[in-house]
Amino acid sequence: MSLALHDLLLCCRGLESDKAAERKKEAEHFRRLLRTPEVVQELDRTSGLKAKGSKQLSWDAVFRVLQRYVQKETESIQSSKSNVTATTLATRQKKMAEMCSLVKFLIRCANKRGPRLKCSELLKHVMDVLQSSYSCSAYGEDYSSLLVKDILSVRKYWCDISPQQWHSLLDLYCHLFNSSSKSINRVLLSRVIRTVVQGCCMQAEGFNDSMFSFFSKALLNARQEKHLTVLEHLVSALNILLRSAAMNCRMRVCHLGEELLPSILYVWADMRPNAAFKEEIVEFFNLQICAHHPKGAKTQETGAHAEDWTRWRSLLYNLYDALIREISHIGSRGKYITGTRHIAVKDNLIELTADICHQLFSDDNDTHVLEVTQASLRATQMGSPTHGTASKRRRIELGWEVLREHLQPQHSDFDVIPWLQITAVLASKYPSIVPRQELVPLLSVLCQLLAEQRRGERGPYVLRCLREVARCQAHYPESAQVHKTELGRLWGRVWALALRGVSSPQTEALSLDLLSSIVHGGLINMDRELWKLFSGSACKPSQGAALCLAQALLKCPIPKSLISRSGWDYVGVTEGPASLNLRETLIAWLLMTDQSDETENSSRPHPIICRDFPNNLVANILVSLTLKDARTGLKFLLSTEGIESAFFQERTSSEAKDNLEEIERLYMQFSFNTLPSAMRGNDESVKAASADGQFSAMPGLRTKLEQSLLSVADNLLNCYSPDSQSTPPECLVRCVSLLTGVLAGYVSTGFLTEEEACRSQLFTKAKTLAQDFSGFVFSVKVKMTEEGTMSTLRSVMKLCTQSASSKNKSLHHDPASQSPQ
Repeated sequence: MSLALHDLLLCCRGLESDKAAERKKEAEHFRRLLRTPEVVQELDRTSGLKAKGSKQLSWDAVFRVLQRYVQKETESIQSSKSNVTATTLATRQKKMAEMCSLVKFLIRCANKRGPRLKCSELLKHVMDVLQSSYSCSAYGEDYSSLLVKDILSVRKYWCDISPQQWHSLLDLYCHLFNSSSKSINRVLLSRVIRTVVQGCCMQAEGFNDSMFSFFSKALLNARQEKHLTVLEHLVSALNILLRSAAMNCRMRVCHLGEELLPSILYVWADMRPNAAFKEEIVEFFNLQICAHHPKGAKTQETGAHAEDWTRWRSLLYNLYDALIREISHIGSRGKYITGTRHIAVKDNLIELTADICHQLFSDDNDTHVLEVTQASLRATQMGSPTHGTASKRRRIELGWEVLREHLQPQHSDFDVIPWLQITAVLASKYPSIVPRQELVPLLSVLCQLLAEQRRGERGPYVLRCLREVARCQAHYPESAQVHKTELGRLWGRVWALALRGVSSPQTEALSLDLLSSIVHGGLINMDRELWKLFSGSACKPSQGAALCLAQALLKCPIPKSLISRSGWDYVGVTEGPASLNLRETLIAWLLMTDQSDETENSSRPHPIICRDFPNNLVANILVSLTLKDARTGLKFLLSTEGIESAFFQERTSSEAKDNLEEIERLYMQFSFNTLPSAMRGNDESVKAASADGQFSAMPGLRTKLEQSLLSVADNLLNCYSPDSQSTPPECLVRCVSLLTGVLAGYVSTGFLTEEEACRSQLFTKAKTLAQDFSGFVFSVKVKMTEEGTMSTLRSVMKLCTQSASSKNKSLHHDPASQSPQ
């Protein structure tokens, strides 16, 4: 044994002495020794894997000595007289604080270089202290802080705790929370409970009854809690439990939600929680809507569930009233705040409001007037201080007419924008809810808002709302038949305003999305002005512009040509060599070849490979433009789901973030109520027709396209440098994907075999680019510590995954076997 460890061993023996004075002296010596590097190094060595089984002093052995020291000191203090002076009491409290400090010091010193102490030993000691009423009153708060900061925050310990230990910890802290003892701060107790609930749900299997009964008791009288932070931790813990239990315990989740929602709604409405707490409350409301109404189901036959339907319906009306008042308060506060402020309401609050509107709006489009008892939130449970007292009653109106009243142009942005958000989500998530008689007045007021918006911030929200209404009408075209003429006139006005909006950088992307939606739904006869967007500098190639062009190609034949002074010479349904000029213009616009002279001599890569486009879209558009029947060719290349997945990518990604779709899907499966596919089209017939038909190419145009693509690749190879910020490695991946995507399109349509594609100049150039990319990957190994390297690597990996995924889809499509050679 080394000299350093020998000194520590003698000190440990002194800590176990029966003499209080000697223990006190050795405690100070113990702290000094642990600050010595030699002692720490020796303990690390004897506690290592190679030293297992050794009888030398280790960190665990030292910790066991310290446990016995704490026990001796506690017994000494406990056996002392209880009736003492204030000075003696202060001395004892100081002594207890020093003991806790010494335990914390040892644990932090041992685990500073990674966890050295055994998790089971630490937990056993903490629980032994907390289970003793005297020790808990003396050290409970310090040990609870130690548990959160130095045990549960360590990943290794988190994984080492057994399911039984997790549940024992939870039972212990739930008991401490419910007990009348004030030895531990309730804020700290609630924080520990939240962490332990998370551990139980993540690391332990199943849920015991005590977890549900605890929250039922703790939150039922939430209004009596003095500290909002306590409630915030408890509601956060409740959300963790409900999210984990929702898959297997739906009825219990619904029952607990119906029981607790009045109390939590009271906290929301009357106790002024902070922003973080409100987020947790909204999460709780969303979980309940998911459990009660998966996928917006309204009745038990379609998959909805409630333990008490009458009570739940009443709670929904109260929740609707509270949310509408909250949105109104957000708007009114914004009017009186100086400086810049984000006007829009947060997405989760908007989605929740839209979900509840979907449940409460009637199918007959009538406006309903209801009386909501404000005091019902306070007097829901027996024993409430307000139970049996007089109740204030508020009249609330709900329905589409009320919604439109909030969208009137004379209202301020603070009042209009939240309702534009709600309307957009309603039309997006529940397109069938928009009544046919509501389409004309709703579209009329939105058109008026779009026409009259000046400097306000409402413009983008109006465009989003119109986009969703356009998609809604496209989903259910039969609902528009009665008012077809009037709707066509209104959509014509919207079309003209959206074309004008493309010229504004603030509204360009959203205007293009709206134009795409209108074209996709066939809501008007497409204006020739749309093609002008893709033939000049009106807008640059972007994801929105490419999708809009794709929709135009899918819906309409390509015009003959663009004649600058005398207008358009429009061709009916025939496409052929006559339309070559506009095709060249569209290819030049996509690849921005009009800027080729500028880019060749610059140090920047070509713009088309500096931006992301979905699902190999640009390559497929380019290939289709070289086919005589571009419309059928693009449908074939994009396959059944191709344009739909690209077109609705934004909506899918925003909904799929954290909206419990998997749980909702399971609920719907067990309701045995199959939902019709929302996006089922008639593209199967196009696929079959493509399989039997003959694709014809335009050789001259195909040659020009290949030359332009080679120019893009050569420009990138000339200016690419691994160390240059102007040519990031993402450009290499995008360029390779573009070249191989075009080749894949030609193989799919039967103009090239795979062998011919592999011998082509485009493939050779793609291999050269791939070699440069390989060089980047090898260089990353020595640059891992440099700032930005990991984010670049993540971005590149994401692009590679997307590119490989789109190629796999085209392979599974098996077009070679369908197309003529």
